[in-house]
Amino acid sequence: MANTLAYGFIGLEHLTAERVNTVGVETVWNAIQESLVEHSRQINGLMSSFVEQTTTAKERRMLPGSGTMQPLDEWGNPRVVRESGYYDVAYPIQGAGHAWGTNRVTRALITVDEVNRQTIEAMRRDQDWLKRHIMAAVFDNVSWDYDDKVGPNGSDGLGSITIEPLANTDTVTYLRTGGSSAVDEHYLAQASSIDDSNNPFDDIYEELKEHPSNMDPVVVYIATNLVANTEALTAFVPVSDPEVMYGTGVDQLRSPIDRGLGDEVIGRVNKCWIIEWRSLPDSYMIGHAQGAGPVLKMREYPAESLQGLIAEGFSPDGAMEEIRSIRYAGFGVANRVAACVQYIGSGSYSIPSGYGAPLPV
Repeated sequence: MANTLAYGFIGLEHLTAERVNTVGVETVWNAIQESLVEHSRQINGLMSSFVEQTTTAKERRMLPGSGTMQPLDEWGNPRVVRESGYYDVAYPIQGAGHAWGTNRVTRALITVDEVNRQTIEAMRRDQDWLKRHIMAAVFDNVSWDYDDKVGPNGSDGLGSITIEPLANTDTVTYLRTGGSSAVDEHYLAQASSIDDSNNPFDDIYEELKEHPSNMDPVVVYIATNLVANTEALTAFVPVSDPEVMYGTGVDQLRSPIDRGLGDEVIGRVNKCWIIEWRSLPDSYMIGHAQGAGPVLKMREYPAESLQGLIAEGFSPDGAMEEIRSIRYAGFGVANRVAACVQYIGSGSYSIPSGYGAPLPV
């Protein structure tokens, strides 16, 4: 019997050892579809603080103005002004899929338990694909061109559009607190290991907060190999374990923030919430001003039938039957100053191996 049931298989626990032909092919097919729909809903919820869904290929992000009020006397009227600062961003779409199948013999013998296991495996692979593409969209500090082939109504797309990274000292200027505007760099590096004399969280917080649109809270996702040194900082305050009754003599946090994309909220350093994200490559951090909203947008096709993780059934020759899980989506930076990346162990930033966008798979 399966130890874990996909969402659509809840209610079929007592039938997991039964053959699909006995339970009913339509019943099991519906369980697969319901599982993928719920999987997509939960994934979208986990991503929501960092990723926003869209069907738009390209858009213009307007920047806040840097002026102040105009002087008036009792007879005066302000002159009309037009805010003109902006930068363009765009979003790709890439396809991915997973399939498993049966032949006429295995199809007659397959159990509900095995279909449930295969469904969970498809969702796990989709989660891995999404995670890697999200990280590549953030870690790659170079813009790249995407050939947009399909428009919103099935027509030809926009052609070549440019997918932008976080702020990378290009020609775009961003408003800073105090009213000035300047180019910016949100790909940071620190040669020294993390310690009290080399605390990268202060730099991350200041880099994000120099933009007036970046409101608290600031969260920093860190790789697992950075956890021990982070916890050794004098300024580190751990979260409290709800299963442990603490005594006096140690500070504990009362209200940990939602972990979002990460695995565990481990504490706080000065003004930053620290979240361990075990999937991050060694020595990398991602800081995010959550008050600024999502950093990335995930583009999907406007047809609802093409959104989320899609289930397909297909028989190419009458003997084999394939069950496919299909995903069409792509990630691009929408707010180029809402996040920054920090690399520990080098004096200059480099893209982690295997995370250069666009990913081949």
